[in-house]
Amino acid sequence: MGSAKILVVGSVSGQLKKAFDKISKLQTKQNFSLALIIGDLFSGSDGEDRAEDLRALLSGQLNVPLPTYFTMGNSAFPEAVREKLEADEDLCSNLFYLGRKGTMTTAEGIKIVALGGRALQNESATSHKPGKCDPLYIENDARGLHGAHSAHILVTNQWPADITNGSRVECPATLDKESGSRSISNLCQVLKPWYHFSSSPEAVYEREPFKHVIDYSSLEEAPVTRFKSLPSVSAPTKEWMTAFSLDTSRPPPTLEPPLESPFTRSSPPRKRQIMDDSESYNRYSAKGYEGRQSKRSRRDRAKDPNDCFMCLNKAGAKTHLVVSLADESMVTASRGPLPLPSTFPQLSFSGHVMIIPYYHAADEMAQGKRIPAELSTEFAEMNKFRTALSEMIGSKSQGQLGAVCWEVNRTGIRHHHWQLMACQAEPIKKGLVDAAFKVSAEKHEYPTFQPCEPDGQLPVRSDFFRVWTWVTDPVQMADHTNGNSDKVIGVSKSMYFPLPSDQKFNIWFGREVMAGLLKLENRVNWMDALLRKEGSEQAAEEEDAQGLREDFEEFDFAMK
Repeated sequence: MGSAKILVVGSVSGQLKKAFDKISKLQTKQNFSLALIIGDLFSGSDGEDRAEDLRALLSGQLNVPLPTYFTMGNSAFPEAVREKLEADEDLCSNLFYLGRKGTMTTAEGIKIVALGGRALQNESATSHKPGKCDPLYIENDARGLHGAHSAHILVTNQWPADITNGSRVECPATLDKESGSRSISNLCQVLKPWYHFSSSPEAVYEREPFKHVIDYSSLEEAPVTRFKSLPSVSAPTKEWMTAFSLDTSRPPPTLEPPLESPFTRSSPPRKRQIMDDSESYNRYSAKGYEGRQSKRSRRDRAKDPNDCFMCLNKAGAKTHLVVSLADESMVTASRGPLPLPSTFPQLSFSGHVMIIPYYHAADEMAQGKRIPAELSTEFAEMNKFRTALSEMIGSKSQGQLGAVCWEVNRTGIRHHHWQLMACQAEPIKKGLVDAAFKVSAEKHEYPTFQPCEPDGQLPVRSDFFRVWTWVTDPVQMADHTNGNSDKVIGVSKSMYFPLPSDQKFNIWFGREVMAGLLKLENRVNWMDALLRKEGSEQAAEEEDAQGLREDFEEFDFAMK
């Protein structure tokens, strides 16, 4: 925790000498902790005066008086700048590239999240993914930053859509208030930053602070965001700089009560064929539904579908557990993880992960059939997460650990999910993990396990229990980390048994088997295994999620 004085500068657009001369004068008087440049630092034009400024900057002749951070604006970087940044070189002393997208935490504990550039138009019509120095972003770039969970400062080049809604501050005629980005609105809603800065080269716009909607019951006050968009150094107005002090121990006060959020919180549900009472749902079958509903499933339809902590847009959402978000699913740390924090010292987290689809089971029951193609896309992405998480565990442990993943597909379950857990590699290699599941299934008088393709959906037309194992060895993992990143590593196996509708089944079957293997039988019930740090459950869970996030970062395809 700490406090800092921060200087925020509008689009410099290549007028480097003018901007840094002014910044130097202010720094002498104010002693700012850091500066942020919003929009374009460099110019898209090749005027001789700006070219000379650039040469002076790169040669160290132009003084940057304090740590200064920048991201992408609307224009591409000059070639000399691009070459240095793509080679991971510093441009000059005290000038730092936040990346086209990224997060950072300063020495004072200030968390900054940045999304530069402008939204790529007709994203679905091109396979091009913006590179490190391209002035563009795609929806996945914005959604990937949701995993940051919070921010003291959010920096974006574009405006959030609807930011002027409900404001009494008149928007300057030179600004197009209708051209905001929905992706940035969603990002602001998720992060709930204390400050949000954007670029508007022609004029300044600052609206009243607004409070965010809280998705679940809380004794705390609603988070408040202060939004300001800064003009460029060449704009007629002189307001191309702003400064403020920030104390991370408490949110900044507001002079007047904050207004309601300008953002809409939800979108209409996708329309689907309504399910007939004679149909019964099977998640990954070719047809989607068949047979008659059980009494249990009809009872479950009466439950409140909004009561689900696995849904980000529903009451009780545990957003602090979220680590990565892709198109159809997300990765989260596990509540009440089975392993102890000390069980797998090779990892920075407990070793227990959840892979959760966005689509809520109760919504599926209410809205009817999902087409096979949609189910297939969801499965493929979740399976991709399974593989990436397994490779992460293998890499961090240098092949000493493998991974076990299981899924319960049961009619009436509130929200489908997969659980993935680290496991010592030797028991997997020797078949002891498979044997433990088979012996336990026989003990419970469940159907016999059958082998299936690890990367394929199941052909069965009933509920099921499924388990995957993944293991590699130190030599193969060393080859992989030495540059063979495109090579498929490890051995993945899968097996399942069908669950007839009248079959009694222990929903904790997978966790029970793994608890026996790890000799952690006293932690089978996740409520007995909740993490705590200095008496705080959420603080311990946030620490576990951050450890997972750091371990998974280089393997996370959703962030690339």
